Amino acid sequence: MGWFIAQSLAFIIIAALIGLAIGIWIGWLVWGRRSRGKHATEKAEAARLAAESGSATKKATKAKGKGKGSVAEKAGEAEKADAEPVPAAVATGAAVAAAGSDGSDETDTPTTVGTDTAASDADAASDDTADSEAEVEAAKSAVVAEAEAVARKAAEARAAKADAKDGAKDEAGTKAEAEAAVAAAAVEAPAVEAPAVETPAETPAAETPDDLRRIEGIGPKIASALVAAGYPTYAKIAAASEDELREAVAGQGIKFAPAAASWADQAKYLADGDEAGLQEFQDYLVGGQERRAKFNENVDYTDVDEIADADAKAAALAADEAEAVAAEPEPEPEPEPEPQDLRRIEGIGPKIEATLQAAGYTTYAKVAAASEAELREALATGGIKFAPAAASWGEQAQLLADGDESGLQEFQDYLIGGQDRASKFKESVDYTDVDEIADADAKAAALAADEAKAAAAEGDAGATGATGSEVKA
Repeated sequence: MGWFIAQSLAFIIIAALIGLAIGIWIGWLVWGRRSRGKHATEKAEAARLAAESGSATKKATKAKGKGKGSVAEKAGEAEKADAEPVPAAVATGAAVAAAGSDGSDETDTPTTVGTDTAASDADAASDDTADSEAEVEAAKSAVVAEAEAVARKAAEARAAKADAKDGAKDEAGTKAEAEAAVAAAAVEAPAVEAPAVETPAETPAAETPDDLRRIEGIGPKIASALVAAGYPTYAKIAAASEDELREAVAGQGIKFAPAAASWADQAKYLADGDEAGLQEFQDYLVGGQERRAKFNENVDYTDVDEIADADAKAAALAADEAEAVAAEPEPEPEPEPEPQDLRRIEGIGPKIEATLQAAGYTTYAKVAAASEAELREALATGGIKFAPAAASWGEQAQLLADGDESGLQEFQDYLIGGQDRASKFKESVDYTDVDEIADADAKAAALAADEAKAAAAEGDAGATGATGSEVKA
């Protein structure tokens, strides 16, 4: 960059020097032309004085004309030399040489009249020739200097252009490096999420109120109250409960609305566009209120609101109720539960289980709900006459149906072969399962021990009862 600045300064200085030289040269030419003009005036005055001398005067005048022509040609050639330095200088030199030869020939011509005037004219021509030669030499020097300056400018321009290219390359490289650095910084920098702009919620369009007076039991005042409370459409009323609707109209000052229980059902028909269903349901209603029997879609109700006579209205209501009862479908039987393992009941084996299931006693609940006589009858129907443990099946089945496994285990320890012992079962006694004892004496001893436990438990219970009676007394 410093070299480029130095070259620029040098170029400016050289251009200034060249301009100064050209200015000096132009000034010199102007001064020379003024001098030649003064000489021309003096020559014209001499020619006027010598006009009377005849041929000598003509010869002198001719010499003057040639001198003037030479001066004019010199001036034109000098101006041309400014535009075309080298050719103009050569042309000017040729013109001066030609003018010099012509002038010398004319001067040497012998004259008889005005010799002094002719001599002075010849001297002036000689001065002009010398001036022209000097001008030619100066023009040549100026042309050479200008040519050198032009060549120097061209070299400097080429050097500046090369520097500019190098600078552009350096700048492009720097710019590329800068862009790469910016890209790397953008990659490394954490992404900053723009703050979310909350979109304003769209204001719901105002709902067009439906004709709520189509609902039986709603008049103009109640309709206005419902709309004001936020129930302007059939769909909103259909989705509301009776309590919500009553609260809505109560908030508008209406306390009495006996038909409010049916408004939602009627609004549902209207919202669904079921005009036939609405008509049938409104025929079922009496003053907008439901009848004692529930609405049955299979009954063609009479619109008793249109019957004025009380007896006829009562007869129509009775006929509709009878038709509703007749139209009630019979309840579907409950599905039969899966059969349960009745052999978990002590005293029931595979044969008895099959007989009981065939008679419809497939679950613990059914066996528990049956009496001993019903169970024995079911067995007899199946060909089984002997069932000594049947008396305990109902209690065991109840414990199984309740899921009381520990109670079942204790009760079955109390039983002997599925039958009750001599004493009644007491839940507070921890009975021994004597069915698992093979030895008769050991079994008898275990039974005696259990009986003692039961007696002691019964005695404790009796004492507790007596104590309670005494305290009460």
